[in-house]
Amino acid sequence: MNSHQLRLIAVALAVLLLLWGGSELLSRGSDTVTGSFALPKLSQADVDTVTIIKGTDSVVLAKQSSGTWSVNGQRAAADAIGELFQAFTDTTRPELVAQAAASFARLGVDSAGGRWLRIRHAGKAQLQLILGERGPDYQSAYLRRPGDTHVYLWRGRLASVADRAVEGWRDRRIAALAVDSIAALDVVRGKDRYTLARARSAWTLNGTRTDSAAVARYLDRVKVITAAGFATPAALDSAKARAVRRLAVRGAHGVVLTLAFDSTPSVFLVHHVGGVGGDGATVYRMNFWDVDGVTPASRSLLPPKK
Repeated sequence: MNSHQLRLIAVALAVLLLLWGGSELLSRGSDTVTGSFALPKLSQADVDTVTIIKGTDSVVLAKQSSGTWSVNGQRAAADAIGELFQAFTDTTRPELVAQAAASFARLGVDSAGGRWLRIRHAGKAQLQLILGERGPDYQSAYLRRPGDTHVYLWRGRLASVADRAVEGWRDRRIAALAVDSIAALDVVRGKDRYTLARARSAWTLNGTRTDSAAVARYLDRVKVITAAGFATPAALDSAKARAVRRLAVRGAHGVVLTLAFDSTPSVFLVHHVGGVGGDGATVYRMNFWDVDGVTPASRSLLPPKK
């Protein structure tokens, strides 16, 4: 085989390699060939309404004048809203997986079965998506734009965030307290009634000495009082007519928080009677051990008996 023949073989191999590489690029369904998908850069400042619809269920997140958000008319949790906007950015490049309407039902992105996500600002649509079934990874889902036949695999938390029910968006924080500003706590726990009061650098319980470590743990517990959820109408009907426990927190200028606790067979229902925090007439749900944490038995705050 002479040098001329070797050169011809080398050129032929180079052409074959170029053809093979081109066919690989085309067969991958690259966005540059069959479509493109990119979400606009969205921040809370750019949006005033987010609507998520699945069948007859809907979640409406609305920005309030103060910069806070509501969900279906109730106070929304700030961290939940933050996670939503973060979810728009935490993904690798979306992968095109289908481009025919025949695939919509299988991937859950048909207009009837998918979750509609609509984002608006000042009455104008900023973004519309149809979210479908979860993808091969837990943190992934299929999605498309309405009117577009291209279906993409989105890797990120967007689908799991959009799956939240209304209660998952609501703010469960009942109250947040600055411990240094607390002058006294009045606790009613059935027949166990006491006042834990600050006495200079120490604390007394009904005027007697306390266990400083136990008091410190208690004060740390009441810094942020959080509910497990919200009362259902059935739970409200089963609650006792009067509160079986009560907590009043006093500062230098009077009462800063009052909570009343009704018992049910499985949980406590918490009424925010007055003071900081709370959400209007909302009745919260707390577990027994959490209520024990904010209304402990008086003996747990006293020095251990020798």
